[in-house]
Amino acid sequence: MSGQSGKEETSDDTAVRERLLHEALILFNTKGYAATSVREIVAAAGVSKPTLYYYFASKKGIYLELMHSTMATFQAAVEQLVVPQGTARQRLLRFATGVFDLFVEHIAVVRLIYAIYLGPPQETPDFRHQQFYDLMLRVVSGLVEEGISTGEFRPVPVDDLTWTIISCMNTVMEEQLCNQPPRVDRAALERLLGLVLAGISCRGAACPAL
Repeated sequence: MSGQSGKEETSDDTAVRERLLHEALILFNTKGYAATSVREIVAAAGVSKPTLYYYFASKKGIYLELMHSTMATFQAAVEQLVVPQGTARQRLLRFATGVFDLFVEHIAVVRLIYAIYLGPPQETPDFRHQQFYDLMLRVVSGLVEEGISTGEFRPVPVDDLTWTIISCMNTVMEEQLCNQPPRVDRAALERLLGLVLAGISCRGAACPAL
């Protein structure tokens, strides 16, 4: 979303862009997107309005850069987490804890996404926030199907098990947003999912549905 055209980005450019993004995110979270002005963003970042327009064109450009860059980071992380090594159980736990780590690392952006998606309208630019959730669902569903097809998991309904796992992930991640200190953490997520997966794991030749 940079306003640059054919100009090689320098370390100074990167620092200014990151400062604008950082201060805008703080203001969007504290005041709301609609109530935050360009003047407030540039004042917080210690730059001029033309500088913001040069890099992002507008307040809308900063918001979309925050969303698109976060989605790109999430997609890249998912590609790293969904590797073929290990059992379906191990891969599910690796994915869930990896997403949890990413959630915590980028919790300020997550907080903004929740406020925009679940809160009152803030006149934000169009961005499909649901794609984060949809990607998690696809990955978990695929790993569940794999575990069932290989006989590692009992032949339970794929959607039911997928939503059970996603529900555990959401509960623990949202606790990081809602309570300080959180009442459940990464280790608790592993224990909860361990209980769920132990309940549907096959042992021995016969593995009937629950």
